Amino acid sequence: MKSAVKIWRERKERYKSLGKTGEVVSWTKIIEAPDGWQGQYYGVMVELDDKSKVMGQMVDCQKIRVGDKVTGVLRRLGEAEENEVIEYGVKWKKQ
Repeated sequence: MKSAVKIWRERKERYKSLGKTGEVVSWTKIIEAPDGWQGQYYGVMVELDDKSKVMGQMVDCQKIRVGDKVTGVLRRLGEAEENEVIEYGVKWKKQ
């Protein structure tokens, strides 16, 4: 079992996009989810307002288009056993 502190230290880069805004420059629909993921979801490449690009997962949307404005939001990253730490990270949501 990982401690919350160890997870935070390993993943602190993951949270740099939290609250940042940008625009979708590319996307794909993932139909066959890998182990540990549920259902279909959208993977996106986002160009942030500072012109850097990051990849991530879209949440709370049915349709997506290149040019959609998005914001980095905190979401659960997967399932955890009863005695494990629940991991969170940044996903993207339409503005």
